[in-house]
Amino acid sequence: MDISQIEAFLAVCKIRNFTKAAEFLHISQSAVTARIKALETTMGKILLDRDKRNVSLTHAGIAFLPYAERMLRIYEESKVTLQEELDHYLILSGPGSVWHYSYLQHLLEFRHEHPRVAVKFLSYIDSSYMIRDLLLDGMVQLTIRYDPPDHPKLSRKFLFEEEIILVSSKPRDIAITRADFYSHDYCHIEWGHPFPEWFNGMVGSGYIPYLQTDHSTIMLTLLLQGAGFGFLPRIVAEPYINSGHLYQLPSEFTIPSSKLYVLYLTENQADPRVQLGLKMLGVE
Repeated sequence: MDISQIEAFLAVCKIRNFTKAAEFLHISQSAVTARIKALETTMGKILLDRDKRNVSLTHAGIAFLPYAERMLRIYEESKVTLQEELDHYLILSGPGSVWHYSYLQHLLEFRHEHPRVAVKFLSYIDSSYMIRDLLLDGMVQLTIRYDPPDHPKLSRKFLFEEEIILVSSKPRDIAITRADFYSHDYCHIEWGHPFPEWFNGMVGSGYIPYLQTDHSTIMLTLLLQGAGFGFLPRIVAEPYINSGHLYQLPSEFTIPSSKLYVLYLTENQADPRVQLGLKMLGVE
């Protein structure tokens, strides 16, 4: 098996046509066919069903597809890592709001101190995918999580505790109650563990907010433009509270804070990239 066979397989999977896949790869159709056959011989399974008009994945092809995608990702990342002008290539993942509001200045300072270290940080990726594929495969050196799993291959370090508060563009003297979450004024976004469990326990099963987003910046913009009230981490809201554009609202309940952790492969603890990433995050 070589990378050209993987590329041919993925191209056919995406385009579902051998001729067009060959055009995409800038090779002949016979070369695509030969690479697919060689891959199937290596795997000992037929991966693609094809006739004159249609191409479809077999059960074996469906099972093999995510592994092929991962192998190509690892190959592409390895090419960047081995560039001679770089000392290291550091890849991190975690929630976008954490990078934006908690670690953006850290990243800028790190780039100034380590100009020959390339940095790539990923956000808005399914958190389980970050662990299952990216971290365990070595594609990502560090990932930030609210709810780190107990895994025998992973180590974790505490980063910080995130205070969640209720805010609005209008002040309010009367405390927010459970009933207020059923009004049109409430804008919902879920923050990290244990917030979802706490909130669902308060509003009950079957609850659907009138307005909901999964993007912290959109949530902030909605509240600044007077959409109503909602939850934000204090680190996000505080500059706007200090400037008078947002107000912290009183409530009749205690909002749980969220704890964030950084995870890495235990066997890679001595890896310079892991050490550099931990340094950037301020972890000793």
